[in-house]
Amino acid sequence: MRTIATDVLIVGGGASGLLAAMAARRLKREVIVLEATESVGGSTAASGGMLWLPQNEAMRKLGESDSEEDATAYLNAALGAVNEISTSERRAAFIRTAPKLAHWLDASKLALQPVRGQADYLPAAPGYRKQGRALLVPSLDKRILGPWLDRLRVPVTSGHELRPRTPTELLGATRAVAGRLFTTDRNVARGGAALVIELLNRVLGQGVNVWTDARMTDLIVEDGRVVGLRCLRDGEELELRANDGVILAAGGFEGSEDEREENLPLPTDLAWTAGCLSNDGAAINAAQRASAALGGMSDAWWLPIIIADGSVHPIDTERRLPGCVIVDQAGYRFVNEAGPAYRVGKAMYDRNRTVRSVPAYLVMDNKFRARYELGPWLPGATPRSALESGEIVRADSLSDLATALGIDRAGLLGTAVRFNGFASKGKDEDFGRGETPFERAKGDATKRRNPNLGELEKGPFWAVKVYPGDRGTKGGVRIDAASRALRADGSVVPGLYATGGSAASIVKTNVPAEGTALALACVEAYRAAMHVCGQLDTVDEL
Repeated sequence: MRTIATDVLIVGGGASGLLAAMAARRLKREVIVLEATESVGGSTAASGGMLWLPQNEAMRKLGESDSEEDATAYLNAALGAVNEISTSERRAAFIRTAPKLAHWLDASKLALQPVRGQADYLPAAPGYRKQGRALLVPSLDKRILGPWLDRLRVPVTSGHELRPRTPTELLGATRAVAGRLFTTDRNVARGGAALVIELLNRVLGQGVNVWTDARMTDLIVEDGRVVGLRCLRDGEELELRANDGVILAAGGFEGSEDEREENLPLPTDLAWTAGCLSNDGAAINAAQRASAALGGMSDAWWLPIIIADGSVHPIDTERRLPGCVIVDQAGYRFVNEAGPAYRVGKAMYDRNRTVRSVPAYLVMDNKFRARYELGPWLPGATPRSALESGEIVRADSLSDLATALGIDRAGLLGTAVRFNGFASKGKDEDFGRGETPFERAKGDATKRRNPNLGELEKGPFWAVKVYPGDRGTKGGVRIDAASRALRADGSVVPGLYATGGSAASIVKTNVPAEGTALALACVEAYRAAMHVCGQLDTVDEL
């Protein structure tokens, strides 16, 4: 078996792996990044790419300010009591490092812009901010990658950019439909894809070795220390030795049916994930064989999705718009449809213990269907194949719709009457839909009383099945504030680090804000790289 030596080995070619490679290479380390698939980008490339980084300097552009005290109070309010995974040290490390990471990226000419109007999720929590903490890489021309462009992961889910908000924009919607039908914007990358391109472009320019189709088969442990790994590349088994350390940034286990059924709430299905199917938990299991402890394996970054055209489509936009509700098998609402994705997905499982709500149903009237996108379908355009396959159901009345769906007719009719009463007043007395700045910003601004509420009144009526999908799993290797892997007794596994989906997340209950998962992954990756290069103390002292 051929042996190759380097300083730092990074398993996973997503944003956190590339960021760790960029940081380690800046500190003069030789780095090899191993990506198991032929495409670089991981889950990030198909995501919105938002980073929730409190205290970032760009907040001033929006007239906002922040402090370590407020950010800490808000994070602790969202996460609840500390535990062996979500320790006070890890929380403090995130708050302390988030602004430094944002500054470091900015100094590296990787500009992150604040997202105007992007609020935290919990307005009643101390330290809450209406905007400024969420950052995003601006759109860019993806051709800067040159020949590597063909090795960038391509998102499979549709976007949701067509969402008219004013009467004037209704005309714009028509033009947008025509634009989508007759033109393509193939050279522009946005969101997570833009972030990955920026990172990959810098890593390649620094001379980092990025290997695709290079799958780690196991870690190499000598005298209790992880000193390298074995991998399969181009049919050849290689032994890679790491002088400084191995960083696992290979995602979670959302792509493994067996791992999902063993760990996640049931029912679960591989077909429901919007994460990477290549994230099969192999890195997590290898770490466990190397004596690392695991935690948080029963949770995921839940995301309500529909299945259309044989693909997963998140419905983060649709469920927040007027003229729709989500109901269970009994025809009743059970959640604030406009709330954070994690809460909606978790509520589906919680409700399913007593009333079948997996799948649940997104029920909408014809005004909704005519005005807004739904999954891959344009406003007012429903393919016959989707109706014939049952991916979407249409009926002249709510009563007929209930019959077609096989849900309780009286329950659905009663829900519609009650919901319409709330919508007419602009106040959801059951679940508070549209009461937070975050929700209202995601609604339809033409509905001035409540941009998230509108009556179910105009037939025909439509429905799609909603499943508790996910953007990835939360469970993984237990780590400390330096992203070092830990054993069950709390001792460090020397030479081994874990970040992002490969690490057990500090988030167990409430997610603080959109962009939390990616921000945590990048902060953990940055701290891992700085520690493996012996520079983390300097970072923490600044």
